Amino acid sequence: MQKKAIVLAVGALTAAPGVMAQAIELYGKAYPELVSISGSGASRTGTFVSTISGTPNGTNAIVRRNEMESGNARFGIRGSEKIGAVTAIFQMETAFGVDSTGTAFANRDSFVGVQGGFGTVRLGRMDTVFKSYGDTVSFLGVSSGNFVSTSAIMRFTGFGSSNASSFHLRRANAIDYATPELGGLAFGIQYSPGEAKTATRNPEVMSLGVKFEKGPMYFALAHEIHDDMFGGSNNAPGTRSNLADQSVNSKDKATQATARVKFGIHTVALDVNKKKYNETARVAGRFQNYENTSVGISNESRWSPTVRTAFHYIKAGQGSCTLLGVACQTNGLAGTQVSVGAQYLFSRRTNLFSMYSLLYNGSGARYNNANLQAPAVGEDLRQFAVGISHTF
Repeated sequence: MQKKAIVLAVGALTAAPGVMAQAIELYGKAYPELVSISGSGASRTGTFVSTISGTPNGTNAIVRRNEMESGNARFGIRGSEKIGAVTAIFQMETAFGVDSTGTAFANRDSFVGVQGGFGTVRLGRMDTVFKSYGDTVSFLGVSSGNFVSTSAIMRFTGFGSSNASSFHLRRANAIDYATPELGGLAFGIQYSPGEAKTATRNPEVMSLGVKFEKGPMYFALAHEIHDDMFGGSNNAPGTRSNLADQSVNSKDKATQATARVKFGIHTVALDVNKKKYNETARVAGRFQNYENTSVGISNESRWSPTVRTAFHYIKAGQGSCTLLGVACQTNGLAGTQVSVGAQYLFSRRTNLFSMYSLLYNGSGARYNNANLQAPAVGEDLRQFAVGISHTF
């Protein structure tokens, strides 16, 4: 609080006559963790798997080892200035490696905007409405950038490793609008234009949702559309991909429903996510469609002022697929993730934590929650971490 007061005082001293001082805040989190990772159970050569899976070779790709990670470490500066009936706002947030170098400035949510009785308008790089409105129970303070994140199974395909299939990402070049809350009800919409537009393709993203929060209850429904992002072809085997055919377009969609309730020391949430990946294939055997549904249950419990626990169970169905003029099946594309964790709080800002996660891939799946490695087809991942977190 003393540091923040000093910043505000400097703003007041340097403000031009008649202009209100700008409120500025420095904030962040240091989050180093020691992770132990191992893999097992890769599908053997000749295993009957999905038509759009990679080819099993029976060899595990995950190297059993210890890693130091800090995916949730961040540093930011944000501020506001009252200008008549509106308030100007800005934020610049950077993910930084507590354990390494190579930090890129303002690579997390960074924007400039205005807010007032009309709501909030922001321009910059931000989480989508789809990401913000769902998965609202954090896992001991984290919701992404960690192996316990639910997005690895909830919001990706089970084949391939490209982020093009993800519905849980921060978007660049984003224009974001959120209405003011009215009786607990609010609406948000975000558009990211296609700066990589060509004569035949226009990659852009539209994300929107509605949420209601009153007392211990929270409900949300969100939808996101990806034009020409090719979540299917970027993950399918090369012989099934439409990427090189410039006459082909794609439209990928996801719809997500979220419900959360708090009772006593417990917070429980249910997420259901339906994803569809569609492409206008023109060559026989190429990718046309894949869709599946994922369901997740999350819980965080605060047993005392110093002890918290977390748990989640995520299940992705193997779904269905079509190829142009060729039979397509999805055998083995299901996946399951179970995570548990505990946290001891030394203070409101500093805590010690431990977490464990098992990600089980079906015989043809490659769901991946590892930070530095990727599994083979059908390989299961086990990760355990201990670490310390400090927010400021």
